[in-house]
Amino acid sequence: METAAFTPSNSPTNTPPTAPSATPVRTPTLSALLPLHATRGDQPAIFDADGRQVLLRGVNLNALGDYYQPNPAYPSVIPLRDSDFPQMAAQGFNVVRLILSWSSLEPARDQISTAYLQRIHTAVDAAKANGIYVVLDMHQDAWGKYIATPPGVSCPANLERAVGWDGAPEWATITDGKSTCRVPGVRELSAAVKQAFANFYTDRDGIQTQLIAAWAAVVREFASEPAVAGYDLINEPHFGNNLLNPAPQLAAFYTRLIPAIRAAEQAAGGASHIVFFEPIPTWPSGGTTPAADFTADDNIVFAPHNYIESLTSFGASTLEQAFAIAAHDAAGYGSTFWIGEYGWFGDPPDNKSKVIRYGRAEDQMLVSGTWWQWHQACGDPHTIGMDGGQPPAELIHFNRTLCPGDVDGGPVPEWAAVLSRPYPRAAPGRLLSLQSDGDATTLHLTGVAEGAAADAKLDLWVPDRGHGRPAVSGTGVGALTIIDVSSGFRVLVDVSGNYEVAVDLR
Repeated sequence: METAAFTPSNSPTNTPPTAPSATPVRTPTLSALLPLHATRGDQPAIFDADGRQVLLRGVNLNALGDYYQPNPAYPSVIPLRDSDFPQMAAQGFNVVRLILSWSSLEPARDQISTAYLQRIHTAVDAAKANGIYVVLDMHQDAWGKYIATPPGVSCPANLERAVGWDGAPEWATITDGKSTCRVPGVRELSAAVKQAFANFYTDRDGIQTQLIAAWAAVVREFASEPAVAGYDLINEPHFGNNLLNPAPQLAAFYTRLIPAIRAAEQAAGGASHIVFFEPIPTWPSGGTTPAADFTADDNIVFAPHNYIESLTSFGASTLEQAFAIAAHDAAGYGSTFWIGEYGWFGDPPDNKSKVIRYGRAEDQMLVSGTWWQWHQACGDPHTIGMDGGQPPAELIHFNRTLCPGDVDGGPVPEWAAVLSRPYPRAAPGRLLSLQSDGDATTLHLTGVAEGAAADAKLDLWVPDRGHGRPAVSGTGVGALTIIDVSSGFRVLVDVSGNYEVAVDLR
C-alpha cells in the first residue's frame, strides 16, 4: 500500500492533471458497505449514506435457484462455493444479483422455509465479507419448474415438448389444463405458461397475495442489512394472455407489492431499500413498461435487461439503441436505470468487441449492471433443453464450466478484460463523465463533490495487469491511498468541488 498527497487545486478541469509522489504508510482497513438509496428527479442516481454516487457492477448468481432438472445425472445448479465471492471481489465486482426461488421460499402454502432464509443469510454474509452488495431477485423463467410437458404427452407438429424452468411453487401453478407444448425454442409461448401468469395477475386463489406475503417475509429478514442493495421485484415478468398491452396488469402488481415491502421494512425497524422494477421482457418494444405514475415511491430504479445483439432484437437493432431507450424510459419515472442482465454466451474472440461497446455505453451513461451469469451448471435447463438431454463439453458464461462434473474453467479472458476494467465504486457527490479501458487499464472521470460528507473519499477499483501500482493524477483533489487487494488495487482519493482524476497502469 502506498499513499501520496495531492496539492489541492481549483484549476478548471481542462488543466493537465498533476501526478503526486508516493510515501509508504500503514495499510488502512477498507470501510464497511454503507446503506444505499436511489433518488428521483432531474439527476437521478444511486447513492450511499456518505453522499457518494455508487455504480453497482457485477454478476448474477443462481446458486440458490430451484431449477427443473432435465437429466437426473446432472444437478441443475452449482451450489454456493467458498471461492465464489472472493473471486468476484478479485474482478473488482461490488454487487451480485442473487437469484431466489419462490418454490424454495414457500414450498407449501403459508409455510416460509426458515432453512431457505438461512441460506440467503449465508450468501449475503459471504458477499458482505468481500465488499459486495446483494440485490435480492425473485427469479422466474416461464413461471416455474412445474410447467413441463408430462411423460407420454405428444405435441402437435407445429409445437414441441417443454422442460420446466424455475420460479413458482407447485401449489401456485394454476394452468386450467392448458397445453404445456410450446412454440419451438420459445419457453414463454406455451398456453400453460400464459395461463399461469394470467391467473397470477388476477390473483386467482390468492396466489399474487401469497407472493407479496412471501416477499414481506424476506424483507423483514434483511430490513436492517446495509449489504442488501435492494429488491428486484420479479424477474422478466410475463405478459400472460395480454401480449398487446401487458403493462397495466404488471403495474397493478407492483402497486400492491411496493407498499407491502415498505410496511415490512417499517415493521422490522429497518431502512428503505432500493426497489428494482423490470418491464415485460419484450422490452424495449412499446407497451412493456408500467405507466410513469405507477408509484410515488422515491427509492426506485428501472431495471430492464439488455440482450440486444446477443439473444434478442426486440425493439432495437443495436445495444446502444437499447441503452438510449432505457435512459428515455427511466427519465419518464425520474429514476436512473440499472441493467439486471446482459451477456454473450459463445465465441469470445468475436463477441469481445460487442462487450467493449457495451462497457462504453455503461460508462457514457454513468450506469451499471450485472452479467448473466457467474457460472452455469451442466444440468441447468438453459444447458439441457430437453428431458434426458446431454450438456456440451463447455459452457461459456463469465466463467467457463466444463462438463460433466461442473468443473470450474475460470473466467473467460475476453469478458474479464472488459468487466473488470477500472471504475469508481463510489464517487463523492455525483459523476459528470467517465471513460474506462479494460485492455489499456486507464480511467478518466470528472465529478462534483457537492452534497457528499466532508470525509467521503472517491473509491476506485483498478485491476492488476502486472505493471505495478497505478499512476494516479488529478485536479481538485487532496490525499490519496493505494491499497493492494486481490488481483488489483483500491484507490481512495480525497476530492472537493469540481474534481478530475486519471488512472493509468501502462
